[in-house]
Amino acid sequence: MEYIRRFIINVKKQRLSGSTVIEMSYIMPVFLGLFVLIIHTVFYFHDKAVLNGAAGETAILGAQAERREGAEYDLEVFFRERTDGKLIYMTNVDVSVSRSENEITVSASAEKAFMEIKVSQKARCAEPEKNIRRTR
Repeated sequence: MEYIRRFIINVKKQRLSGSTVIEMSYIMPVFLGLFVLIIHTVFYFHDKAVLNGAAGETAILGAQAERREGAEYDLEVFFRERTDGKLIYMTNVDVSVSRSENEITVSASAEKAFMEIKVSQKARCAEPEKNIRRTR
């Protein structure tokens, strides 16, 4: 009987004190909040990279289409094809394509709650044929 009583006393001494549980209850939400913050940041930069790449591709396609005769592309549809299903966090995506004499500008923005991404890409409409003919 004495042996069992000593065993129970030793087990009680090895248990964690109540202050450790209280301290962990303060620390765990901080770690979980930090983890969620990191995940949201990664999603934000992923969506920013996707929008930036799609805007660049759209601007380049528009600049190349200016050189080709009879080539008509709907650049906004092309941009949407590049971004549909690839954005993780941002939902509301707006795009505008503007053409000047020698430049195509694609501006896109996406938002979710208080976060917003705005990107703009430009591509010059190169006409090397004119320069070559001018030098001959």
